[in-house]
Amino acid sequence: MKRVVDNLEKAAQYAANENQKQMVENYIQHFTYGDVDLHKASQKNWISDIGPVVETNIGFIETYQDPSGARAQFEGFVAVVDKETSALFN
Repeated sequence: MKRVVDNLEKAAQYAANENQKQMVENYIQHFTYGDVDLHKASQKNWISDIGPVVETNIGFIETYQDPSGARAQFEGFVAVVDKETSALFN
């Protein structure tokens, strides 16, 4: 996770607003210390970031119960919104 944290620290300076900056900081702290509440806080930041041009999310997002106990998938995505095209569907 150190490489993830190192790159999130570099990315933090490019946050579009304070909410995104706090989301990245919550990711950094969560991936450094493992506190699940910090990841939950990052998800609250993600949800409240209304209408971003670039949207991101990262972490153990999808969790499932399996015969061994629990399974989680680490995933991340970056989405870029085409506001002109999106406006056609609103």
